[in-house]
Amino acid sequence: IPPSYGDYPSISIWDDDRNLLFRGCGHMSKTLGKKDGFFTNPCYNSEVMIGQIILWIVVIALFLIGLTGTILPTLPGNILIFGGALVYGIFTEFEEVTLWVLAALLGISIGAQVLDYAAEAYGAKRFGATKYGMWGAIIGGIVGLITLNVGGLVLGIFLGAIIPEIIVAGRSVKGALKIGWGSLLGFLGGTFMKFILGLVSIGIFVAALASCSRG
Repeated sequence: IPPSYGDYPSISIWDDDRNLLFRGCGHMSKTLGKKDGFFTNPCYNSEVMIGQIILWIVVIALFLIGLTGTILPTLPGNILIFGGALVYGIFTEFEEVTLWVLAALLGISIGAQVLDYAAEAYGAKRFGATKYGMWGAIIGGIVGLITLNVGGLVLGIFLGAIIPEIIVAGRSVKGALKIGWGSLLGFLGGTFMKFILGLVSIGIFVAALASCSRG
């Protein structure tokens, strides 16, 4: 009777020279050696299959919601993408998505948020916005998104920056319009960077899985 390798059933197939031909359920990669040329319990039983399907549904959902959140300011998009990778790492005991990979993804997520805020602040300040215009752009974007979806988001940022600059800060219409464009450009720049970094995070996750399967 083959010895037990924990709670994870798996299949390993070896040729006559003890070269590994196939391994199911990668969780066992650290415990299988060259001399263990035998079949263990069947890997793809119903419970394992259901668990894997649920895990992938959760991970993919977090990735998709996260990518959406890189565009919508109400969702922490890059953090959600990191969360998807973290969930996968926890349930696979960090054998494929290691702690080093997760540390890199966390750094990217935090960096994306910082770059987003920096881009928006730079865009507004570069065109002379006051704190009233900056806060107006944030509030206007949220209200616009809730009421008119993505189109309302863009319009809300633009008008939210203009109106307070005219009414509260006493800017001219021409000056306020310039600030409105600056706020909008800053938002778009930050959004673009967050989206690209979100794709990079997912790419690193996929590369980690591919590297483990090749190993």
